[in-house]
Amino acid sequence: MRPLTSLLLLAAILPCQLLAQSGSTTDDVPVEALPYSQCLVELDSIVSLASNEIRRNLAAVTAAGSLAATIDRPAVDAGLAELEARCPSLPQLAHNRGVLAASVERWPEALAHLERSLLQDPRAADTYRLLQSIHEYQASLAYAKALDTPFNVRPPDLEWQDSTRLNADARARVEGRAHSHDDIEQSLRSVSTLEYELFAWWQALHTARGIEQFYVDDFPPESIRESKRRHANERWDDLQREISFTASDAVVVIETASRRQSLLLLRLVGTRWKIYQETRL
Repeated sequence: MRPLTSLLLLAAILPCQLLAQSGSTTDDVPVEALPYSQCLVELDSIVSLASNEIRRNLAAVTAAGSLAATIDRPAVDAGLAELEARCPSLPQLAHNRGVLAASVERWPEALAHLERSLLQDPRAADTYRLLQSIHEYQASLAYAKALDTPFNVRPPDLEWQDSTRLNADARARVEGRAHSHDDIEQSLRSVSTLEYELFAWWQALHTARGIEQFYVDDFPPESIRESKRRHANERWDDLQREISFTASDAVVVIETASRRQSLLLLRLVGTRWKIYQETRL
């Protein structure tokens, strides 16, 4: 298996305070939540250590021919779990636990963590991509085994998330000031926010998991089923998208590789853009 470079030696340099805390809590003692700003600092500390200090040490470890350059995965996961318990508002932590599990091919565990991350932030497009790539990798592996053919498919690319992976709501919180409803709505009226929603909608459309959350409550179920049938064989990478905004709505025209076009009208429901009309052009 290809080693995950960004995780080598992490257990050795993970902040001692965090690991110590993971062994000090019990089911009978409530976990004290950390301030949001401190959660971001702890998150970035772990990711920074993984991507910077460990990489600098990797050359020396490799030159020495040491096979000990592996991590104590249970200890690292315990530290991440402790931080997740104290920072429940950070979906990046569940994503990172999924990356850690995937690095040692614990696929069911990795999928469970990634899906939990998406429950906290369904607009995290990179988490969806990793989830999809794991499913594709597993399918390719099963196919190769069934045909008894060589398996040379590249494992999924595993990337940690730091505090810069924020959706609009989290970004508003970290600014440390109150936002009016108009401020929040204006921050959501962006192409990048719509792209997050569209990517998540597209993935749900093809996996049949949670697709209803991307439509308004009274959207006809038969129309959703028709959309799934119409786009069943289309790929996201081939999808052309034109996004614009009216005074209150978002207007999206999508065109598939087969030149079929659809018009999507979306409105804000809380802090989520939801489809209230889908028309085939």
